[in-house]
Amino acid sequence: MHIAVLDIGGNLKAFARMDDAQLISEEVAMRKAYTAAALPRSTRETADLAYSNPERRPGGIAFLPRVAVIQGGLPIMTAGGVHIGGVGVSGSTAQNDEACAQAGLDAVKDDLK
Repeated sequence: MHIAVLDIGGNLKAFARMDDAQLISEEVAMRKAYTAAALPRSTRETADLAYSNPERRPGGIAFLPRVAVIQGGLPIMTAGGVHIGGVGVSGSTAQNDEACAQAGLDAVKDDLK
C-alpha cells in the first residue's frame, strides 16, 4: 500500500510505502491525492460525476493528467470546512483504500482545527 498527502497546491507533504507494495500503486496514490487536493470532494464522488451519464463518454475530467477517478482519495478539510489538501491511498481494493484514507484523516482530526 502507498499513501500520499498533498497540500492544496498539489505539493507532496508526506509519502509512505509498505514493504512489497506494487510499484504502480505509487503513481495511483499520488493521482488520488492530487485529485482530492484539486477538488473539495472524494475521488469516488469525482468518478461518479465523470461517469454519471451512460449516454455519453466519461466527462473530460477523467482524461486530465494527474487525475484519478477511482475510490481512495479524500480531501483534507479543517474543522471549519477549509479545503487544505488531499490524501490518496492505493494498493488494496478501492473500498479499502478509501477506508484507509479516512482512518488517516480520523487520526489527525484534532490537529485540523
